[in-house]
Amino acid sequence: MKKMMSVVFAIICLLAVTGFSGGANQADGVLRQEDSTEKVLRVGTASNDPPFAYYQAATDTHIGFDIELMQGLSREMGYDKVEFVNTDFNQLLPSLQEGKVDAVIACMTVTDERREAADFTASYLEGVRAVVVAPYGMEAGGADAMKGKRIAVEAGSVHVNQAKQYSETVIECGSVEEALKLVLDKQADFAVMDNYTARFFIANFYRDQLTLAADLSGGTESGIGIAVAKGNQEMLDKLNASLQNYRETAAYYQIKRSYFGRLEV
Repeated sequence: MKKMMSVVFAIICLLAVTGFSGGANQADGVLRQEDSTEKVLRVGTASNDPPFAYYQAATDTHIGFDIELMQGLSREMGYDKVEFVNTDFNQLLPSLQEGKVDAVIACMTVTDERREAADFTASYLEGVRAVVVAPYGMEAGGADAMKGKRIAVEAGSVHVNQAKQYSETVIECGSVEEALKLVLDKQADFAVMDNYTARFFIANFYRDQLTLAADLSGGTESGIGIAVAKGNQEMLDKLNASLQNYRETAAYYQIKRSYFGRLEV
């Protein structure tokens, strides 16, 4: 009771000094001014693609290689924090064009088609190859074994067109994990995705159920990059400079080892 009375008394004193309306507006203005000084980088990502980005409901946080990489880059760039905006993969580049985010990081392979919609940093992962994931016990045959078969891929990924080179029955899924589950449930014969993601899921969840069947050529891909709005040269230059510096730090090598182990990245 005494504590409550003290709080009430303090409020009354504040109103007496400032006035009911003017004081409240002044205080509110100060708070807004303080909040506005915090530099926040808004980043779009698809939080269903481990080990690059995934959401932990228990802690209400985003984790993954892409997440920690962007946090490291933001510090290099002088931002106070990163606000991650979870978005469907197909809507990531449109979110840049609409000004909803400042950048996009989502294990996004740089292609000529995507360069028409956004500008990209230098690659932060090189030599990424799409792989075929198939059940143990299937007959060897490499990528040609996919001809005419049911192939599951993540919608909007570069792997859609890769899969269509082998079959007309391409099942576009909402996520990589969904594509893998279709294979497990025998609703698809193969799933195509990037090499890093495939190895992560097999090692951590499906070691006795799925395996790598073959590698696919990268075609005209040029690695994985961070996207910014077309023409946003200032943001692009800052990201490239920070990326160059951060890749020389011990923290960068630590997150690589943490998420990819000894897999060459």
